[in-house]
Amino acid sequence: MLDKKSNDGHYERRKQENKQSKNERYERLEQDNASLTKQLNEMHEIRQENKSLKTQLSDMNKELKKKKKDHHNSKAKQEVNSKLMNLEKELKNCKLELDLQKGNIEQEFLKEKENYERTIDNLELNLKKQKKIFDQALQQSQERHSKNIDILQKKLSDKGNGLSELEKENAKLRFEASKYQSALGVATNTRLGDDDQNHSVRLKQDILNLQKSLENYVTHLKPNVDIDIEKIQTLAQEYGCLNEINIENKPFIKAILQRKVLDQVKFLSFILSDHRGIDVSLELDIDLKTRELTNLINIFSKHRVGTDKVIDVAAIKIRQEVYGILGNRGFNDTICFDADGTSKTFTHEFIIFASRELNNMMNQYRIINDVARKEQVEAMAPKLIQDIYKLMWFRFNVQEPIVNLHYFEKDDKIDPNVMKGNWNDDDDDINQLRVGICYFPLIGRDLTSSNRKVYTLANVISTSYNQFG
Repeated sequence: MLDKKSNDGHYERRKQENKQSKNERYERLEQDNASLTKQLNEMHEIRQENKSLKTQLSDMNKELKKKKKDHHNSKAKQEVNSKLMNLEKELKNCKLELDLQKGNIEQEFLKEKENYERTIDNLELNLKKQKKIFDQALQQSQERHSKNIDILQKKLSDKGNGLSELEKENAKLRFEASKYQSALGVATNTRLGDDDQNHSVRLKQDILNLQKSLENYVTHLKPNVDIDIEKIQTLAQEYGCLNEINIENKPFIKAILQRKVLDQVKFLSFILSDHRGIDVSLELDIDLKTRELTNLINIFSKHRVGTDKVIDVAAIKIRQEVYGILGNRGFNDTICFDADGTSKTFTHEFIIFASRELNNMMNQYRIINDVARKEQVEAMAPKLIQDIYKLMWFRFNVQEPIVNLHYFEKDDKIDPNVMKGNWNDDDDDINQLRVGICYFPLIGRDLTSSNRKVYTLANVISTSYNQFG
């Protein structure tokens, strides 16, 4: 029993101790909680105060910026005011100077005005004096003419019908003079009529037609046409083109063959000199005689005294008439007469020879494998040769002044004013281009003069500098 009571008492004490311990911990927790709550409140108050301080700081910054701006504006305003004051001073000085200049100018103007008025007065006075003198002279002249008219009328009345005879003779002389002037105008006029085949417009068109015929004769070197590149290379070297040429460069090959045709036709004409005095070289004989005659007329006009005006253009008129005839009939078919007087026409003997030579020459460079096409192309040769001679030999000499032609040399600079070719006139690199080959010449009058008249531009193949040697 004692042990049980003793245990119960011990348990109660422990229970009381635990309860007291719990109460103490609870009180400490409440104290800690109260302390934390207080700290939180203090932190909140600090945050609020910090926020307020930030707001105040922002306001102070704004105020500071405003004051700085006001201070800056005030300083700028002071500078502007200072400049304005300086400008006002300068303006006043300028105004004073202008007023002074104005006063000087007004004084000079008044002086000039006075001088001008005095000059006007003097001129008017002189004019009145001269008018008086002129009126007196006019009156005296009228009186003299009146007396002369009276004397002439008296003489005419005395002569009677003599005046009418003089009038008839005078009319006859005037008619003769008008006929002479008309004939003189025709004789001295070297202009070509609009319907003349040698008029510059028609001549230019015929030159363009010749270029087309030349291109067709050389052909476009399409399939069924073999090209001897080795011989083309040799030909190119004759014109100063030293770089290697290949089959793909057909535009250049066509161009150099066209140039060769023109040069060959010109060369063949020299053969006529060996056959002068017979029918085959009649055109050459007329050409040489015309040159001789016109030269003699020019010498005659300079070494013989005279007042006639026809001789000044006689040589020109003869040249125009003769070469106009040659340009129309030169190297046309020839007419032969049989013993019974019947006539027959044949192709000009020299044209036959020149055509054969030209075709043989061209067949060395390009071989047309299609027989029909070859015959068609070779048949173009006679007409092509005739057109070249008629234009470049004869019809150019009909023009006044005589039309000239010019081949540009290899490596000459490209000039679109006198050339056309494979370039763009707006190309910035055109100054870097050079003439590779000039295959049709520049044609015109006074080509070396500033007053030149170009009929057709030169046809050239352009290259970059040294591209073709």
